Amino acid sequence: MLLDAQPPRPRSKFWKFLPLLIVLVILSGVIALIFRNYPEEKAVARFLTTLEQGNYPEAYKLWQPSPSYSYSDFLHDWGAQGDYGKIREFQIVGTQSKGSQLVIVTVRINNQDPPLQLAVDRETKGLAYSIF
Repeated sequence: MLLDAQPPRPRSKFWKFLPLLIVLVILSGVIALIFRNYPEEKAVARFLTTLEQGNYPEAYKLWQPSPSYSYSDFLHDWGAQGDYGKIREFQIVGTQSKGSQLVIVTVRINNQDPPLQLAVDRETKGLAYSIF
């Protein structure tokens, strides 16, 4: 009877690495959530950096305006005499997804409050003033 006993089966290596696998899956999910709106943040940062440099024609292209929003309208809003004056500095305060196509990027320009909310299209990276 004692001699008939089967030797213990070696433990599968899967169980040894399961905790590490769980940690990696959770960590990758957290990283994905943190950086899910990074491309839209980058689009806003590029736009505002272009304005800082005074390259208004390029910033107008990055805005991707509708036909009814002329370059003179753009300069009225974003030029040196616009609502924020010459853009000297900016800080991206946060982002919020609105459905699958739109991201709201909140940005503080020239340390002015309240921060401005810009809408960014996920597909085209075109910008607009947020209505939210």
